[in-house]
Amino acid sequence: MSPVEPGSLVVVTGVNGHLASATALRLLQKGYKVRGTVRSVRSAWYVKKEFAPFGANFEVAEVPDIVASGAFTDAVKGASAIVHLASPVTSGAKRPEELFVPSVDGTLNLLETAKKEKGIRKVLYTGSIGSVIMTAKDPAKEVITSDDWNIYTEQLVQNLDDPAIGFHIYVGSKLVAEKAAWNYVKDEKVDFSLTTLLPAVALGPIHKDMTSPPKHDVSLGFLYDLIADPPRKTGASPAEITLFVHVYDIADLFVASLTSEEADGQRIIALGTKTSYAKVADILRKAYPDRKVPPTDPNEPAMAFPGAEVIKFDTSLGTKLLGGKWRSLEEMVLDGAKDLIEKESRGWDKSE
Repeated sequence: MSPVEPGSLVVVTGVNGHLASATALRLLQKGYKVRGTVRSVRSAWYVKKEFAPFGANFEVAEVPDIVASGAFTDAVKGASAIVHLASPVTSGAKRPEELFVPSVDGTLNLLETAKKEKGIRKVLYTGSIGSVIMTAKDPAKEVITSDDWNIYTEQLVQNLDDPAIGFHIYVGSKLVAEKAAWNYVKDEKVDFSLTTLLPAVALGPIHKDMTSPPKHDVSLGFLYDLIADPPRKTGASPAEITLFVHVYDIADLFVASLTSEEADGQRIIALGTKTSYAKVADILRKAYPDRKVPPTDPNEPAMAFPGAEVIKFDTSLGTKLLGGKWRSLEEMVLDGAKDLIEKESRGWDKSE
């Protein structure tokens, strides 16, 4: 598919989210025009202020219900590419349909609209690294690649009594939506290429509004648990099983994919490092000695999955698109902590 060059209009869905706002920023910095979708124009007040220096290159489109027929019709007019990030992000769901309906149906609705808008050449979808864990491979013996798929989560979401049901529902919603997207472009005659990005837990700078402390079950919440005053956790797990990536690396992969034919039709695993929350806490403790960052505690639980201790991923395509280097854990942690503490210090964000 022909490249989508700077100066082109790119639609970023859910632009007031953590990943989406960072992606919009990097696109604008590279010279793209961005139209961001939000459920309500009122909810875009912060990103409109954040991106005001880019003038007319940033605009907002209201899409109240992403599963409604024709919801994206006006939003994608004149666009050359779409970066789809609008999807529920929570581990608190109790039933699969809470996340599966907006994630799966919203994605298919957008693809159907993209098919009709003939100027669109690329659609970039945000999945989850959870779609390439719990595969048919033995992670102790084989490297996980973008050809592998999670084969267990769709069964796990059927057990509503599982203590980890919220995690399984979130991973399952991203997994099923990504499968649906690939099946759609395989079965339909579309004029655009599809690329899916599978990011780990994203940390880094914050370009969205936060009117209160982040919830415990989102990436920024995991970080704030350790830096809050007082801390929201009593300990940090030393288990080296947590997968992290810098939010700007995700954004930069989207930007690079717009002009790279190599990214067309590919799944890209976005992983900067596999480490522990204890190491995250060590970084925070050194940077903020006045904060009561919780100590390392082997009894502190961490979100695990089969093979988490030994799993390795092939991130070669992402590494190439990023120019050979992922941002460090220290950058992820300190960039995110700085913005969280700044927002906390002013009593969180106040809408205008």
